[in-house]
Amino acid sequence: STVIEFMCTLQPPEFVFVSFALELDRYVMRRVERRNGTIASAGFNERKIRRENAAFARDLEFVSSFVQQMNNVLLNSAETLQLRDLLKNCIGLSEKGSRSERKARLFHILIHAFAHNLVATLSLCLWGGAYLTASTFLHQIDPFDVNLIFYLEVDEFVELLERPLFRHFHLLMLECDKNPKEEGSGAMLFQTLKSLVMLIPQSTSYNVLRDRLLTVSRFRQSAVNLTQTPTSASIEGTRTEIFVKQVMQTRTLHCDARWRMIRAESLEAVEMDVNAVPIQEHIDDEAQRRRKLLGYADEKDEADTK
Repeated sequence: STVIEFMCTLQPPEFVFVSFALELDRYVMRRVERRNGTIASAGFNERKIRRENAAFARDLEFVSSFVQQMNNVLLNSAETLQLRDLLKNCIGLSEKGSRSERKARLFHILIHAFAHNLVATLSLCLWGGAYLTASTFLHQIDPFDVNLIFYLEVDEFVELLERPLFRHFHLLMLECDKNPKEEGSGAMLFQTLKSLVMLIPQSTSYNVLRDRLLTVSRFRQSAVNLTQTPTSASIEGTRTEIFVKQVMQTRTLHCDARWRMIRAESLEAVEMDVNAVPIQEHIDDEAQRRRKLLGYADEKDEADTK
């Protein structure tokens, strides 16, 4: 985190974070291709396959840890104040214009990298006002994502929610929404935090978050017409659907790697079908989507520009 903070003093934090996000994207794609190539060439050498699966899972754990450090710097460092202001409620606000599109585009790039860490993704979504996105992917969470590391990171995040940095959240949940099912609404924020409190065990963080939500729920029952709040909002054809798809695709990659590592440590035979890797068929699409985000026409245009 110290290195990231120092780099933000040399370059604009927006440039630093986008650069890290794109480099992580390229690293993971190259690592997936290398793993698939190794498995394909290993034949029936189960020992080599197990070793490669374990190494790939460790590499993804490193990426997840690095993303968590990026998230900590984003929310806590003075060097990233400009970036925090740029991202704050960038999806929740219904602004129009080039500046609003730039903010949404920046969020789109960052969430692709932050998806390598579930709590960092949740943190970015809440800070950017993408409450519907956060609520949707929390309801689709994979059991492999809920582990001790997840609980420890959630503890830190809940503690962060009680600091003045997120004070505007508590007030937002008291507001009456014109459209409770859209991004940035207080109802969606309330629903996201309710989903989170159901995922964590009964602990200090659970009690803190539960007490906060109980206080808000009493007020909302008396002041807000909750009969209009949908149990589930449709995201089909919206920007939210793109965000959720990116998050779930990345989480599938991590859960698949974790499952393969568990099998590598067991006596069960390793599946050697390379085509069974969920992420492989999306590699080319992800590369093209990244070029589109950055304004490149194709791979040749990107190479010529660099």
